[in-house]
Amino acid sequence: MFANSKKIVLALIAAVGFAVPSHAVHEEFVEGYEFSSSQASSKMQERPMSLYKDGKVVFFKGDSAYMARIGDTYELVDIEPCPELQDLGIEGTFAYDQKRRTIYFAKTDEVGNSDLYEAKWMGGSYTEPVKLEIQGLNKVRKAIKGSSTVTAGWTYRYNRISGFFNPTIAKGGDRIYFSADFPKKSFGGRDIWYIDRGKATDNTRWKMPENASDSIIPMNSNARDDYAWCYNDTLLYFASNRGGGYGGLDIYVSRLKTITRESTDTTTGQVNKEELEIWDTPVHLDSVFNSSSNDYNIIGSPKICLFMSNRTGGKGSDDIYRPAPFVATREPELVPDFTIDEPKGFHWVLMFFDFNVATMKPEYEAQLDELVSAMNEFPGAIFEISGHTDARGSDSYNIKLSQKRADYIKGMLINRGLDPSKLVSVGRGFHDPVIPNAQSEAEHEQNRRADIKILNE
Repeated sequence: MFANSKKIVLALIAAVGFAVPSHAVHEEFVEGYEFSSSQASSKMQERPMSLYKDGKVVFFKGDSAYMARIGDTYELVDIEPCPELQDLGIEGTFAYDQKRRTIYFAKTDEVGNSDLYEAKWMGGSYTEPVKLEIQGLNKVRKAIKGSSTVTAGWTYRYNRISGFFNPTIAKGGDRIYFSADFPKKSFGGRDIWYIDRGKATDNTRWKMPENASDSIIPMNSNARDDYAWCYNDTLLYFASNRGGGYGGLDIYVSRLKTITRESTDTTTGQVNKEELEIWDTPVHLDSVFNSSSNDYNIIGSPKICLFMSNRTGGKGSDDIYRPAPFVATREPELVPDFTIDEPKGFHWVLMFFDFNVATMKPEYEAQLDELVSAMNEFPGAIFEISGHTDARGSDSYNIKLSQKRADYIKGMLINRGLDPSKLVSVGRGFHDPVIPNAQSEAEHEQNRRADIKILNE
């Protein structure tokens, strides 16, 4: 365009920085804890949670808003109605800006379009919700010269972009992450996006939406990525039903990463370096947090971690789950007052557990069918299912993981018609290895197993 303009050539990434160090909220509760349904849960479906004033937690039951305090035992206590949020039309999670006393949330209008809104706390209540002014999304209708069309004095959206969901706040209120199914710049399905607050000189309230996933290290997937929650500006938790999970929505975390990109001025030959912040490859949280059901909407602080799930064993369809110290218990061995003429030595070993996973691989289900056939040959027997782990990790955590493996196999056998009263499950951790002092991955794999034997032989 201009004769004296300089040509810039972007080079490949010259250096990659390490992930920004930050204590992850979930790490405190990986070992020594298990998650159970909170007393705040009920047979009604709880709707997503959000952090609110003074670190309190807000959730919805039906159309009613409730607020709770986090107690000393990680339980939600002092649960009471929250009328100030009742009639705002909040859908999903919301983002609260303590400094500006403003709440941001998604809301569907009368024609079914979902947009981001804000309401300000003034005079003891929130103002009427107002749709966010986002650059490039709202256009003024104008009269066309030579046309009978005239300006009506209202605004409308040109090339309609809709579908804003579940916002969370970051950077001191200057950034909002949210999920959306925008047609452009999407990785497929619902992605995590963000908008930054405009400067006073920009003449815009909020800048154009940007996809949170970088093309270099994709964080979003071609599946559903939703329920983002940003902690300390360096960790982004979210839920996704992408491949490689346990099933349904699983919880992932991504750390902020700094990379250095070089650009070369072809006129002067000068090499310029620019530091960019991108979200690193997401990490799938382990079986403490994820199950084969939907696990999502994780929030927390250094002292607490909560999430929602519709896993089996809850009180309703979607419950709030909170941590509790894990106490390993062992079912008492059954000593029968009768004898049976069953052959001794029944011993079945199932080895199909990946590292740190409590569920079996689907391709090995045929082994369970063979096991059931063998167990049915002994109608009077009581069977013990013992779960085992490799030696990596703490004793308390491996006891818990091995118990989950045993309970999982027990449930699979019950689903195949075996009598629950004839099955006893116990977790033995790493205390009964097939290969002591295992070193290689192949040796560790043999120790990750479930043993089934006749208990009353």
